[in-house]
Amino acid sequence: MPRTDTLPRDAIQPRVIIDADWGYRRLDPLPAAVELDRFYESRYRDLLDDGGRAPDLARLLGRGPEADRERTWLSATLHADVVDAVAPVASAVEPRRSLDIGCGTGDLVRAMVDAGWDAHGIEPAREIARVGQDAGLRIDVASATEYLADRTASQGSAFHAISLMNVLEHVPAPASLLRDAIAALAPGGRLIVRVPNDFSPLQMAAQAALGHDPWWVVVPDHLNYFDHASIAGLIERLGLEVIDRSADFPMESFLLMGDDYVSKKELGPIVHERRRRHDLALDPKVRRRLGRMWAAGGIGRNAFVVARRPAP
Repeated sequence: MPRTDTLPRDAIQPRVIIDADWGYRRLDPLPAAVELDRFYESRYRDLLDDGGRAPDLARLLGRGPEADRERTWLSATLHADVVDAVAPVASAVEPRRSLDIGCGTGDLVRAMVDAGWDAHGIEPAREIARVGQDAGLRIDVASATEYLADRTASQGSAFHAISLMNVLEHVPAPASLLRDAIAALAPGGRLIVRVPNDFSPLQMAAQAALGHDPWWVVVPDHLNYFDHASIAGLIERLGLEVIDRSADFPMESFLLMGDDYVSKKELGPIVHERRRRHDLALDPKVRRRLGRMWAAGGIGRNAFVVARRPAP
């Protein structure tokens, strides 16, 4: 059974199906918009603070050494990988405009600014966005649909790089959001997408070995469940050329080695620190080669896709 502790007792318990149109897994039925609004307004921040949701964001919202270690790790890994992925575009256009959709505290926006980009971010949660705004970053509090529609209407294909880091699993219509993003992407520009890699071979093996329910199915906020093939296939069907696929550390390996962070929450920070040490110890080129091999095998905690919008 999925984790449904946030649902009212009389709510319909959703199941996970394969979307008939797009091929990724999703909840059925999808939660109503009013239910999602109620969850994010009344429960999400409490779950975030308690470690029940988005532990990466929770660490960034905190202060002190742990937040500093998280930023150091992200800067050297995920954010460096995004900057590397858009480097061919950066050398060909001026000014170089980028947009991070669902930018959270704005750390990727900062990385793009440091790399010489005219970088922007949008974040619907005002309290979270304020962290980056207070640091001088250009972050708008807005929904992606409205922001992209306004930009496309006024400026056409305004951005040379658009990123969505762990966003598509949360939106009711990911194909629609991607279409809006692609319309705002300049020809030759890069779309960078990261989503959890769910129902992976390692997840299924760990679930069978430990006898757990599928802990990665989280209701009502995780609506969609992608893997490497389905996210790349979705992007290609929308007209982009996938030019790179990668993955990050397969966290389920810890479960198979006996570190049951699912049932023993105190192990979560311990195994996360091991993952950070692993990543930081590797040469970036070696780490990226390893990530591509993981993606080819269908494993890794997150799927990372780089796509290019073809020229007309």
